[in-house]
Amino acid sequence: MKNYKTIYIALFLGLTLSSCFTDFEDANPTRPLDGPAGIAANPTGDGLIAGPGRDGNTFTWVPVNGKLTFVIEITDAPGLIKDVDVVLSNSVQPEDLGTVEVSLGSAENQLVGTVTVTYMAKDVVGEENISIIVNDGQDPAKSTTFNYPAIKITDVSTCLSKQNLIGFYNAVSNGFDSENGVDYTNLEATIELYFLSFNDPGLYRFSDGSFGLYGLQGYAGNFINVEICDDKVVNANEEFADSYSGTISAEGVITITWSNTYGDSGVTVMTPL
Repeated sequence: MKNYKTIYIALFLGLTLSSCFTDFEDANPTRPLDGPAGIAANPTGDGLIAGPGRDGNTFTWVPVNGKLTFVIEITDAPGLIKDVDVVLSNSVQPEDLGTVEVSLGSAENQLVGTVTVTYMAKDVVGEENISIIVNDGQDPAKSTTFNYPAIKITDVSTCLSKQNLIGFYNAVSNGFDSENGVDYTNLEATIELYFLSFNDPGLYRFSDGSFGLYGLQGYAGNFINVEICDDKVVNANEEFADSYSGTISAEGVITITWSNTYGDSGVTVMTPL
């Protein structure tokens, strides 16, 4: 009987402890893990992040029907990467101005990995906000949201510049002054490149298209619009039309060969300040 009682008590205590342990787990569920952490790169493709303009805004510019690729490197997702939501919003129309495709690739159910979202603009000019939300596999899921500068869809006639060129430049020019009938050398001026409401990174406004020559002649400088495509100066308007061309280096140095209808001409090197 002594052995029997010992066995009975042990079984009873075992059942009691087991029951308490189960109750403890129910009352204290596993603590949720931290959400995904990552680094969002600037989008690549047909667009360009440019600004701030004179209105203070910075946008991700893209031509109509252009494509942008957003890449996010998830560096730590303790709850493992599960899926991605993309939220688009605009004030132009109820429908989105673009479509998106999401790719998790080998990142799905992993601690780290690369998330890719491709945005394809439609043929409607407007502004659209994009937020990319990376969710993990916890229940309930934990999420991290990556916000970008608004997408500005534009109908540029040529294309966009390869770099954000907004800012001030030191311009040094050599050429011919038709007003005085002499050559000029090392003429320096400070030039601003900026946007107005109708401008975009394919159409910059220059604060003085003559790079200081008109001032040397006793006239006011003439602001002009200049067409830029990738790393090339394509053309300008006003009296410089069809006589403005140049290149842009990887460091943002702009070299322009130009002339106007008055007979002035020059070669100008613009270095960012």
